[in-house]
Order: sequence, then C-alpha cells, then structure tokens
Amino acid sequence: MQTKTMRIVVAFLLITINVSFCKGSSYMGCIKSERQALLRFKKDLIDPMSLLASWSSSHRDCCTWSGIVCNNLTGHVLELNLRTPPVKEAASPAGFEPVEEAPESSKLGGKINPSLLDLKHLRSLDLSDHNFEGIQIPRFLGSMHNLRYLNLSLSDFQGVIPQQIGNLSNLQYLALGGFSDAKLHAKSLWWLSRLSLLKHLDLSGVDLTKSYDLFEVIKALPSLVVLKLSSCGLHHFPPQPIANFSSLATLDLSLNHFEGPIPDGLQNLTSLINLDLSYNHFSSSIPDWLNRFSHLEDLFLQANMFEGGIPKSMGRLCNLRSVSISGLNLSQSIYEVLDIFSKCASDALGFLDLSDSQLFGQLTNQL
Repeated sequence: MQTKTMRIVVAFLLITINVSFCKGSSYMGCIKSERQALLRFKKDLIDPMSLLASWSSSHRDCCTWSGIVCNNLTGHVLELNLRTPPVKEAASPAGFEPVEEAPESSKLGGKINPSLLDLKHLRSLDLSDHNFEGIQIPRFLGSMHNLRYLNLSLSDFQGVIPQQIGNLSNLQYLALGGFSDAKLHAKSLWWLSRLSLLKHLDLSGVDLTKSYDLFEVIKALPSLVVLKLSSCGLHHFPPQPIANFSSLATLDLSLNHFEGPIPDGLQNLTSLINLDLSYNHFSSSIPDWLNRFSHLEDLFLQANMFEGGIPKSMGRLCNLRSVSISGLNLSQSIYEVLDIFSKCASDALGFLDLSDSQLFGQLTNQL
C-alpha cells in the first residue's frame, strides 16, 4: 500500500514539474555570454536614431531588447531582426503603391562585429535596409551554421559575395541584393548549389553579368519557391530549360536585358503564382502556353517589345488579380483585351494596366 502511495506521489510531482516547466516558470532570462556578445555588436554600430536604446547593461534580460527573439525556455537568442521599418506600409492590394522608405538618418551603419559568432543558436539574422557604406559582407557569417534566414538586402554592402555563405547548409531564405548601383557582384555562384534547402533566393540588384554558372547552379536548388533576379544585368537564357521546378511560385526577372521570345523553357513552371518579366527587351508574340499557368495571380509584362496581341487562351487564367501589359505594341482593340480578361478572372482581377499599349478603340461611360 505504501509503495502504491509513493508511486502516486512521485507521479503527481512529475506532472507538477512538467506543467510548471511548460508554463516557463524555469525561465531565467537571456544567457549572459549572449548578452555580452550583443553589446559588443552594438558598440561597433552607428545608431543615429537610437534604434537600439533598449540594448543596455541596465536591462539585463536581452530577450526583451528591441529586435531580439529568444527561446522561452532556454533563453538562447534565436532571432536578430533589425530591418529598418518603413514609414508606412503599401496599401494597394496589387502591390503598386510604393512603400515610403525610412530616411537615411534613421538607418544603422558602422561595422558588423564578429561577436555574432557567440550567438550559437541564432536561426534568423535580418540586417536589411540599412547603410553600411560599402563594407563587404563579412566572411565569418558563413560560420553561423544554424542560420535558416539571412537578409542583408538594401544595406549598401559592396564587393564580391563571399563564397563562405555556401557553408550555411540550413539556410531556407537568402536575400543579399539591393538597387544601389549594383555594388555587389559575383563571378561564380557555385557555392549556392550547396544550399539544397533554400526556398527563397533574392539576388536583385547584384551584378551577375560575369556569373557564368547562374542557371546551372539554380538547377541544383529543387526546393526553391521564390527566385528574384531583378536588375542583375542578365542578357541570355540557356538553350535548355532553367529547371523543372515543381514548387517555384514566384519568378522575378524584371529590369534585365533579355531579348527575343520568352524562352519555351519557362513553360514547365506550372506552379507559378507571380511572374514578372517587365522592363526587358522581349520581342515576338506573347506565347500561347502562358495559359498553362493556371495558378497565376500576378503577371507583369510591361515595357517590353511584344507585338501582336494577347492570346485568347489567357482567358483561362481565372486566378489573375494583377496584370500589367502597358507600353506594348499590341494590335488589338481594347474591347477584345477586356473580353479576354473578363472570361473567368473578372471577380479576382483588381488591377489591369493597359496604358500605352497601342490598343485601338475607346472606352465609353457605359462600360
């Protein structure tokens, strides 16, 4: 009887301890060594607007500091999210209203201290939209092996992207580019092929004019969902399809120098939801096989050299919500184009830009 009673008491104690642990009562705040590492990191930064005012030795729990996310039970720092917040969010559902950027005076600068290496459990690092004034991306970032998310875009880095980034085999999100005179560049991207878990790749604004292996490397990234290569100085597609991605949902090749017809190799990307080929030199006609992209919601073809008209088969794209075909040389009536896009997408379509597309006919107030 006594043994049975002891078992019940022990079981009760175990349940009590487990419930107490789950409620986080054992949480003791952030790790001292990680707090010190963050303070060393802050010391090398220029912070004109005191964005990191909460980062202070007087506030001992670094898990409460701005931009820090910790493990609730262990106190280890998991995320360092220091992206400069925009002044206001874009209000347009089609995404055409630009976000008002934060003033330069509010952005961080200075140097990136290697003390970040002491954050052994860090999974997410976001230093995007700052002003690091042309310093190189630190090579030591390639030793932060637990990183799953790395965003250094729009922060005025320059020089060659360090190949050590390829050591981050757990990365799922990588954004490095910007639009400040293409200061970042890469001759070879072979190191990208080691990031087999990568789902989001944004190299927009990186000078890839001398990168001879870009599309070969992309073939080694079968898990990609988002691929952004806007404003990279690209000219030519390979003769073979870039890849047979089953999961690619977003492809942005805008603001490059592609010529000729849209490559047939793209027609295998039937999971696409967002396709942006705007501001290139694509010519010939808009291909009929675009109707295969049954999931497509956003289609941007503006500012190219297409001729002819919009294929009637595009009327089968029932999920379209945003379409821009402005600045094209289309030999169609405006009524015919409106009829195509109203076949089955009329309920979803919220933005249709037909400006400067040489369409004939005039709209009346009766429409």
